[in-house]
Amino acid sequence: MKKKLICYTVAVMISLLIYPVLLVTSIDLVTFSKSFYINQYKRLSTAETIGIDNDELFRVTWELLDYIKDGRDSLSDIKAEIKGEVRPVFNEREIAHMVDVKALFQFAYRVRACSILAILLLAVVLIAAAGKKALLYFARSFLWTACVLIVLLTVLFILIKSNFTYYWDQFHYLFFDNDLWLLNPETDIMILMVPEPFFNSAVTRVLAYFSLGSIVLTIVSAALLLFSGRKAGKTANR
Repeated sequence: MKKKLICYTVAVMISLLIYPVLLVTSIDLVTFSKSFYINQYKRLSTAETIGIDNDELFRVTWELLDYIKDGRDSLSDIKAEIKGEVRPVFNEREIAHMVDVKALFQFAYRVRACSILAILLLAVVLIAAAGKKALLYFARSFLWTACVLIVLLTVLFILIKSNFTYYWDQFHYLFFDNDLWLLNPETDIMILMVPEPFFNSAVTRVLAYFSLGSIVLTIVSAALLLFSGRKAGKTANR
């Protein structure tokens, strides 16, 4: 009994640690998807709103993404022709906010890396304790956590869609300790590049990717249990 408790505890911990990995990976896939930006810019007429050429807008965007990925040191040297004037694209407030955004991404990557490392270490413990049944312990545990996750995701999706502005603001209050994220569309190009409708679509896509990853693992877990049950039934009938 004690051994089972240990195995299930470890398996549940592995299951829970998978979700940060899925979430950060989903955010990463959306944030750095060039096709996503192209489609959103077209949908929102972003270039026309800013007063910038489409090619220039894409160049600025890719340089901004390089900065977030730590591929460049600063945003202050990014210039473009906006409304007929060649000028720095981002002002000091926008640049300071992106320092915070970059730090948040780096923190998320560390969380993902630590989660993966913990999963591997716990998997070794589970295999040592459960042997050939390790996968079955994991499958059962993941199905339990998936049931809870489905309920939470459903509630979260309904809440976000009911009042995206409110919950998007709450996200910023939670993860930023200043008000640099409050940008002015009259003076700040950043908010014109990625306005609220852009982020609404981005969050929806992140949740879709996260849900898809969770569903695939749920199906695999259920298939493992089903296969194991059939195998056990055949063995018992011999």
